Amino acid sequence: MTLDSPVSLERIGDTGVLRWPGTWRVYVATRSEEIRADAERALALRDEAGQLVSVGEGIGTHLARAETYARSRHGLRRWLTGQAIEGAWSNINSATVMLYGVLPTVELCGRCPEVVAIGRAYLPADDPRLVHLQARLAAGDLGEDDRPLMQSVLRAAYTAQAMETGRVRSFRNLLLAGVVMLTLLVLGLVAVGAIWPEVVPMCGNQAVIQAQGLMPAQICPTGGRSPGHGDVPLVALVGMLGAALATAASLSTRSEQSTRYSLAVVQNLLKAPAGVATAVLGLLILNSGFVPGFAGLGSQPAILVWAMAFGYGQQLVTRFVDQRADTLLSAASPLTPAARGTRAA
Repeated sequence: MTLDSPVSLERIGDTGVLRWPGTWRVYVATRSEEIRADAERALALRDEAGQLVSVGEGIGTHLARAETYARSRHGLRRWLTGQAIEGAWSNINSATVMLYGVLPTVELCGRCPEVVAIGRAYLPADDPRLVHLQARLAAGDLGEDDRPLMQSVLRAAYTAQAMETGRVRSFRNLLLAGVVMLTLLVLGLVAVGAIWPEVVPMCGNQAVIQAQGLMPAQICPTGGRSPGHGDVPLVALVGMLGAALATAASLSTRSEQSTRYSLAVVQNLLKAPAGVATAVLGLLILNSGFVPGFAGLGSQPAILVWAMAFGYGQQLVTRFVDQRADTLLSAASPLTPAARGTRAA
């Protein structure tokens, strides 16, 4: 018996396959081929294969849908909502659960440790289905009667995985919205400062010797004695440089989790406008005299160094975002088994 489906998947090496970018498409296509091969072999070995036609058809339908998602082009809306990748993996997971319903008993028992590992990655440690299956595995008396239990553990684990990855995707979209909003606000601030320099003063006070003695004079980021159109853009650029240095430093300590979605790019994008904002606001605070005991910015290098320091200091704000991202990614990763009480709510 073969699993013929309305949409057939060509082999990965064939010309024209998986034209659209995305490594998840490769994983889905490969996993689909594995499930199809396992199902065809399992159904051919079972004596009651004729009674399992509906199961075979169900597996074929799920694989066809997953392959359609993997081979189709998807726009921004489906990327934001996760419809493409979640639709593909949902069908792959459903086909996998159905595959465990037709595997020969010997092979089914041999795959029990894999089911336990998936369950431990996404289910609470005290989940009764997982506890029961682990006890059966430890006792070494697995059999045909354990097939529904293994399917139940798989189904629950895949559902929990979908919920965790959904949280990661929602947080990614939230971060993207934050990046866009903060970037627009920063661009507006820089534009105002470039057009009307006096509105966003970046100049510090410098003591100069005149005939009457020490007299205060202004020193600005661009080196002038009065606010200029390039002051705020220069401070923004230096603040962004500080943010870039902070980003480079954080890369050495960041560990990428194995999940369907990555937050690293969006996290790094957020740091650039945040660095600009902290640089501009930081200099405004220093120049306002609000900081007790601070004598002011007396030279152009001092202004630029402080701007870079404030740009680097955006890490104090964005680290809370990084911590939340790490928590969500850890919860969605199959490599982080579970203390479910500490998972993100």
